[in-house]
Amino acid sequence: MAGIAGIQGADNDELDRMLERIKHRGPHKTWTNREQGINLGCCELNVGGDSKAGSHYISDGQRAVVLDGRIYNPEKSDMTDAEAVLYFYDKFGTQFAGKLDGDFACAIYDKGKLILARDAVGVKPLYYGHSDGRLCFASEAKSLVGIADDVKEFPPSYVYSQELGFQKYTCRAVETPDFEDFEQAKKVVAQLMEEAIQRRMQDNAVGGVLLSGGLDSSLIIYMAKQIKPDIEAFTVSMEEGQDLPLARDVTSYLRIKHHVLMFGEKEINEILPQAIYHQEMFEESCVHGAIANFLAGRFVSPHTNCVLTGEGADEFFAGYDGQFRQGKTPEEVANIVDTLVNVAHNTALQRLDRLAAANSIETRTPFLDAKVVDFCLKIPIDCKIHGPEQVGKWILRQAFEGCLPEHIIYQTKRFFAQGSGVAWIMRNLAEKRISESELSQHNRIEGNPWLSSVEELYYYRMFKKTFPEPAFDRLVGRWDPFRPDFFRR
Repeated sequence: MAGIAGIQGADNDELDRMLERIKHRGPHKTWTNREQGINLGCCELNVGGDSKAGSHYISDGQRAVVLDGRIYNPEKSDMTDAEAVLYFYDKFGTQFAGKLDGDFACAIYDKGKLILARDAVGVKPLYYGHSDGRLCFASEAKSLVGIADDVKEFPPSYVYSQELGFQKYTCRAVETPDFEDFEQAKKVVAQLMEEAIQRRMQDNAVGGVLLSGGLDSSLIIYMAKQIKPDIEAFTVSMEEGQDLPLARDVTSYLRIKHHVLMFGEKEINEILPQAIYHQEMFEESCVHGAIANFLAGRFVSPHTNCVLTGEGADEFFAGYDGQFRQGKTPEEVANIVDTLVNVAHNTALQRLDRLAAANSIETRTPFLDAKVVDFCLKIPIDCKIHGPEQVGKWILRQAFEGCLPEHIIYQTKRFFAQGSGVAWIMRNLAEKRISESELSQHNRIEGNPWLSSVEELYYYRMFKKTFPEPAFDRLVGRWDPFRPDFFRR
């Protein structure tokens, strides 16, 4: 993992300030490259294992690369991740991004030109804005506060240069097989998932798995144990959390060392402002999950700098049953599933990235592997959502049936905050401090984002202390497709 930042134009000491604000993403090494009015910077996290220091930046005097992410193309061989980006840029020019297999946000300097790109799913973050005619960019929006105006999120699956503008690319880095029936498809799912885990563990940097006790992280640790028998599990929960007994069942079944952190209202009050600052969000359900994510990152950090997580399965295998069951026709159900995929980059994935990065932890997401994603998009919705009960993630459950106890494979979906016991405490905290009349007054003011609850107003006020300009409000995504957009009137 790394934090990247840059300025196209004169650098009046802003680049160093931008990098300092995201130093948590890479506390081990800071690197800058200033040539021909293109100023690039990178702060790098050394995750250990066989991963090489300096993997996220490179310069040969005429070109330079800064990168947040990992590249998994077979052609990479002994190259570092940044060297692999430069290799594909040399080979394919500005079409390079569509040839990369990995999670990435990167910037390339090429003889006075600047090229930016972001992976197709949006696993790695990138933001940009302008200041006195200069283009500024960074891994996190907080880097641009007070430096750039009209800050925006760099869209996933796009590449940018001043000459070409923003161009959407098609990912052609991987190919996955077609299939004739459900039985064949579920075998491919299992194979692709196992390969995705192997790719993310091949540098021996992964030291554990964030285990909620849900299906997705349970499958991840099951597969990870086949590669690394001494893999360890990390779980955070409250006493009332529904997920903890399931997590314990999984680790007992697999005979895995299990680290458990218990927390309560005191810890929630302590870290909530920090979680909102780092997450850069005030959306209610995302803030709920931020508490457990932040505590998990802090809990893991003395043990390892790199963990596997289960993010992405709910989006690409249709796990959000509370949402898709509201669809009245197959078409509506499919549209809801697609919507949840399309907003993941600035909801669930943003939460995961920021709260782990806040604690200098690199997270790797096998469910968002390029081959897994490509194959998931081929799977019909009726293979993901099964029967009159509308059981989500059906093909995933079937692909790994028998690998874990049945009550783990066929458990129902619970949101992380509900499963860990956070949600009801946070609602109670907000209701003690914010009234419904204050919420109504806020929503009547022209230009304010439309907030759904007193909780969101509580979080919004914390958010505004460090993100005062309206541009930062507009960066926040709405997770639930059935709630009004923040700026809908």
